[in-house]
Amino acid sequence: MLSRIAKLFSQKNMGRILRSKSFIALGCLLLWLLAVAVYQTYKSLPHNVNYLGEQYRLDSSRINFLYDLTYLSKHGKIVHEQNIFDALFHYIDQAEKYILIDMFLFNSYKAKNDTVFRDLSRELTDKLIERKKQIPGIYVDFITDPINTVYDGGISKEIERLKSSGIHVITSNLRKLRDSNIIYSPIWRTCIQWFGNSNRAGTIKHPFSTADGKVTLRSYLSLMNFKANHRKVFVADNHGEMISLITSANPHGGSSAHSNVALSVKGDVWQSIYAAEQAVARMSGASLSNYNNTSNKILSDTDATIKILSEYQIKKALIEEINDAESASIIRIAQFYLSDRDIIKYLLSASDRGVDIKIILDPNKDAFGYEKNGIPNRQVAHELVSKTKERIKIRWYDTHGEQFHSKLFLSARGPRFSVIVGSANLTRRNLDNYNLELDIKVVVQKKSQLAQEIMRYFDRLWNNENGLFTVDYEHYKEDSSLKTFLYRIQEGFGLSTF
Repeated sequence: MLSRIAKLFSQKNMGRILRSKSFIALGCLLLWLLAVAVYQTYKSLPHNVNYLGEQYRLDSSRINFLYDLTYLSKHGKIVHEQNIFDALFHYIDQAEKYILIDMFLFNSYKAKNDTVFRDLSRELTDKLIERKKQIPGIYVDFITDPINTVYDGGISKEIERLKSSGIHVITSNLRKLRDSNIIYSPIWRTCIQWFGNSNRAGTIKHPFSTADGKVTLRSYLSLMNFKANHRKVFVADNHGEMISLITSANPHGGSSAHSNVALSVKGDVWQSIYAAEQAVARMSGASLSNYNNTSNKILSDTDATIKILSEYQIKKALIEEINDAESASIIRIAQFYLSDRDIIKYLLSASDRGVDIKIILDPNKDAFGYEKNGIPNRQVAHELVSKTKERIKIRWYDTHGEQFHSKLFLSARGPRFSVIVGSANLTRRNLDNYNLELDIKVVVQKKSQLAQEIMRYFDRLWNNENGLFTVDYEHYKEDSSLKTFLYRIQEGFGLSTF
């Protein structure tokens, strides 16, 4: 009996037992992580995230197209045309009762090689504080992303100034959203998220600034989830009614020279924006100010229809527009990132039907003083051009340290003209219910002034009218199989910032 017991606990048998237990433990851990990955990828979204707003009708003269451009003049000098934040600051100066802002990048962090054309975060902070001093009773709701405090590992002087001035600041709770990084995020949710963060215990170099203090490892570990409230939207009362501005631009010094687009709209469409932003506030444990303003303005004409779209609803609208395009239709795209596999598939199909498609892309070479490797735009451009035998035409925006950060999609078929503008890049992370995004879709007559202005903007860049804006496809052409493989892996598994 004793010999059997001794044999059972022999070194050889104990090794087998321990190894089997280790394999079982490892298997259980992997199953757990898989379950977390599946749940966090497909879980229910908070109420009114993935939001389709009500359709509004109004006169297209109440819609303005705005843009920022950085380019070379015919004489080789850098030119900055900026309209978006000048308009937004003007609207702040006119507001008397309510301001609602949701902005992704809102900080003055500056990396070693980063250049700041304009300190937009300080300007916006000053404007809001000054308006609050002038009209103490005005309600101001300011929503932003936790990247601006390095996920609670740093202190944002802009946010602290707003709070101390009585402005209601809401930092978005990204944990309520689905996870785009399906390999890393289950590990973060299982092992790391419970430790919180501290803005006083930093020991590691700040990821965005050479002048600000150190941050914790937990800040970097949170950053690797690659998830954001990426919206850029503004609402305010304006001479008795409401005005809304939906844009691709951030109030951020390092982004201040970027080229961007925006639409400003007068009227009740702000109510859809309010509903979409209330969803962000409530999932973050807060609520927007209780404000209501319904326009009583009598509309003499209603030649435009408008909808607010968020998250996956943006993708559905894009696919619908591409699918409805016929051989006599045109599609024009101006984008910072284009990588979503579904969008690519439908563009290829539209080209096969004879749709005239032209695309202006950022070459993905500049990022806040650092050089990028061209992924994903150059690989996608090669696919679109080669698979359609150059029927899809592509040009690159000629950047000089800044980025072509616009997010604009337009289509025209017959007399109908449709445009979609906002925060969303054409990527899986931006369109498949991982980020918070907000766009506006406007449908007008092709002959309308608004449609003509937007077409002139695109044609100006495409044809290099009164400046050097874009260069030929061959200028940044890439057909690297390795980079194409990296792009597909990063896009499919969420292992990137695009």
